[in-house]
Amino acid sequence: MSRTWTAIDFETANNDRGSACAVGLVRVRDGAVVDRYSTLIRPPRQVDFFSRHNTAVHGITAADVADAPSWDRVHARIVEFADGSPLVAHNAAFDMGVLRQACGHTGLSHPAWEYACTLALSRRTWGELPDHKLPTVCAHIGHRVTHHHRADADAEAAAHIVIAAMERYGTPSLADLARAARLELRRVEGSAGRTVPAPAAVGAAAAPPALFAAPAAPEDRFGRWQRDAQTPLPEPSPDADPTGPLYGRTVCVSGDLESMDKPEVWRRVAEAGGRPAKNVTKKTDVLVLGGHGGAGKTAKHLRAETYRERGQRIDLVTEAELLALLGMTTRP
Repeated sequence: MSRTWTAIDFETANNDRGSACAVGLVRVRDGAVVDRYSTLIRPPRQVDFFSRHNTAVHGITAADVADAPSWDRVHARIVEFADGSPLVAHNAAFDMGVLRQACGHTGLSHPAWEYACTLALSRRTWGELPDHKLPTVCAHIGHRVTHHHRADADAEAAAHIVIAAMERYGTPSLADLARAARLELRRVEGSAGRTVPAPAAVGAAAAPPALFAAPAAPEDRFGRWQRDAQTPLPEPSPDADPTGPLYGRTVCVSGDLESMDKPEVWRRVAEAGGRPAKNVTKKTDVLVLGGHGGAGKTAKHLRAETYRERGQRIDLVTEAELLALLGMTTRP
């Protein structure tokens, strides 16, 4: 049972989980790699723009994927390659989110997937490590990651983490490994697909959509504040690792982060089992201190210090410390 499984890693074009632009797959049977597949992807049309931040992380541009296969073709290949076997990924909530959201953008059905998270597995197995980022764990187990944030290399790395953990626990299958590490195999339920409506034309026939939309005009600080204020907060993921450092903790962000905007922070905190918050309250456990372009401390920072003086525990962390708590650099 589950002696065959598939490691998977996605890269995305922008902050939208469905903007898949590359995937790597590594198939493992009885503890040995037996097959590999990787490809660039043309992201779904609704989210096919490349953000400067994401390109800085993985190096992929719109020009690179102009002739790449579309998501529907790649998704079919993923389903064929995995052949019903469980999936594993480092920070699996991210990659499972890519599968769900890219299919949602394109109206595709997808099968149910069992999956395991190597980030959660690493925390349980090698708790002595200073962090559980992919390169850190791989250095510990003796696997060299040559191109971090390249989908094929990161999928290979996740596969070797599971193989090393199986050797440590003396387990032959993914299900046995999950039991030995006191984790559960998670599950993404299948979807029957839906129809994605095309944008409506106003007053005339709509022009064919561009393959890569021009980036929106830069927002000023007030515009970002308005957008963030209107963005609903996500709920903590039921699939999160309960041993993670942010699990069950209420996290607020003060100011702006360089690596991601606030809605992206909120998504990642929720994926880690934390509860994102827009304001500092008596329930706040962590305040992330970002830049704010002014002198002195922000109102949130001052409020947190007041609560701390009254005996409330609020951890004040930097952006770099938040990334470490999330088990990532710029992306896991």
